[in-house]
Amino acid sequence: MRVALGQIDMVWEDKESSVLLAEKMIIEAKQSGADIIIFPEMSFTGFSMNLSKIGEYREESYTLNKMSEYAVRYNIAIGFGWAQCFRDCDKGANMFTVVDRDGSIVSEYRKIHPFTYGGESDIYEGGSDIANFSFMGHSISLFICYDLRFPEIFQIASKKSDMFMVIANWPAVRREHWETLLRARAIENQSYVIGVNCFGNRDNLEYSGDSMAVDALGNVIGKISDKAGVVVCDIDDRAWNLRDKFNVKADRREELYCSLYQKI
Repeated sequence: MRVALGQIDMVWEDKESSVLLAEKMIIEAKQSGADIIIFPEMSFTGFSMNLSKIGEYREESYTLNKMSEYAVRYNIAIGFGWAQCFRDCDKGANMFTVVDRDGSIVSEYRKIHPFTYGGESDIYEGGSDIANFSFMGHSISLFICYDLRFPEIFQIASKKSDMFMVIANWPAVRREHWETLLRARAIENQSYVIGVNCFGNRDNLEYSGDSMAVDALGNVIGKISDKAGVVVCDIDDRAWNLRDKFNVKADRREELYCSLYQKI
């Protein structure tokens, strides 16, 4: 399986301009033989609290329609983030959607942990389900940005998944945290981790990117920093082989952990 990481310098709160940039990256990924390309959190607007401007109703979503169109046109699966609106609720949802080559949605995830420190929870309602789907022999779970700081959900997901895809708008001031946590989630779960961040300056924040693919031993197998661009990485099935040989999860004591939680 060949994965492309699309580290885009999106145009702030401007879907149409950003999608044109994304199309060029999709073409580049396809020409490099990629089976799927992944873009950052809120891929074509940047991480914005202006839901009235960037939010989309599913049935008339520009982003969903364009990504489905490009998936079919260029015969490549696409993963991307967007902000969903609801007609019966004031809050929106921070979404990660994957469409297959035929344009159909194969998986969707609503960010479980809104970033309360930054006010995200005031605008976006947290989800309550882990998304998992099968693609080219891999079982993949989806996560978004701040989720990376909560290892419990990755442990749960890894019962089915040998790969995590994490999309983000993670500021450069905390880039060491981003890189360390991606590798930690890979090592402790013996899973591949694909982390895709954005690059550039928007809303008074600097983003260095540092998008990377990490193997199940924590080795970085592809990375792009300090520029917009596409990096392509090949993923094999060694995560399952590692788990068979070095079965760390067999020593987990989940009933004990749950009982200790109850005592706190």
